[in-house]
Amino acid sequence: MLKVGILGLGSISSVHTDAYRKIDGEDKAVKLVACCDIREETHSKVEYFEGIRKYTDIDEFLEKEQGQLDYVDICLPTYLHAEVSIKAMKMGYNVLCEKPMALNTEQAEAMAATSKETGKTLMIAHCMRFQSGLVKLKEILDSGILGKPYCAEFFRGGGSRAPMGYQNWFRDATLSGSSMLDYQIHDTDLINWMFGMPKALNAAGVSVIEGTGFDSSAVLFHYDGLFVTSKSEWCTVKDKYNTRGHRINCEKGYIFFDRTPDRKVFMVVPTEGEPTEYIEDDLCTGGGAYYNEIRYYIDCLAKGKPVDVCPPEDSVNTIKMVMASIESAEKCGERIVM
Repeated sequence: MLKVGILGLGSISSVHTDAYRKIDGEDKAVKLVACCDIREETHSKVEYFEGIRKYTDIDEFLEKEQGQLDYVDICLPTYLHAEVSIKAMKMGYNVLCEKPMALNTEQAEAMAATSKETGKTLMIAHCMRFQSGLVKLKEILDSGILGKPYCAEFFRGGGSRAPMGYQNWFRDATLSGSSMLDYQIHDTDLINWMFGMPKALNAAGVSVIEGTGFDSSAVLFHYDGLFVTSKSEWCTVKDKYNTRGHRINCEKGYIFFDRTPDRKVFMVVPTEGEPTEYIEDDLCTGGGAYYNEIRYYIDCLAKGKPVDVCPPEDSVNTIKMVMASIESAEKCGERIVM
């Protein structure tokens, strides 16, 4: 049984602790034994885990838990990801870190380099790579049954205009990197995963809420014989249709996947032959993405396998794509060559 400590008990930590509870009730492959959050009141989130050790200071946590844990699960605010991940790896911890990897490319590259230097296993929790429906979508795309893709579109809408996070850190672009880094990155990473690094890109963005950076944005990624668009909206008020939409057009048909509540659709439509509709709930909803990613990571640690579904170097490339998108939007859509 592996032992893990979680750093940060904000909103995203809940899906991680839910996964640990589920695993604890299954085969006990991993157990949550320590936690840390500056706010003592958040510690109640993990009371289910009997005897869990609780901290309010990161350095104290890392010092006292050194040698006691198989890895740390970092659910801290984005601006702390690089600093704490690097410190933890240098102290001997393996690290599972929430997305986005870091605030910029330099920090992300330093994290990947530290993983190599220390031999510690680092994985960035890009949960969409573990969502059952998107895994199926990629399998269909990679099979070649629809031929080569020539255009694709990704749309991610939702959010609000209310304060977000501890001391409203999400709404401060210097801390969160804006919606393009925190939210749109889900689709940027999917595009990287499915199609690789683009040759170039153009982007546009609007700052709806003061201080947030670009919280409504669109990016056009250029490939050889393929273009991909990504549109993201982070501040829609009372958004009944909180959309996650994907469409990929290929030489011999297309894939359409919409995970909007109350209108979930997953269709593969060939030019010749009958369409295939996937209606399994785990494909058309969240598909256990957080549970699947944690299961995958602990399996890699337990068996000494490399992280190949979401390697650190690939997460660095996703950050490069986001940084280039922000640069293009700041330059009114200027084409950025990757």
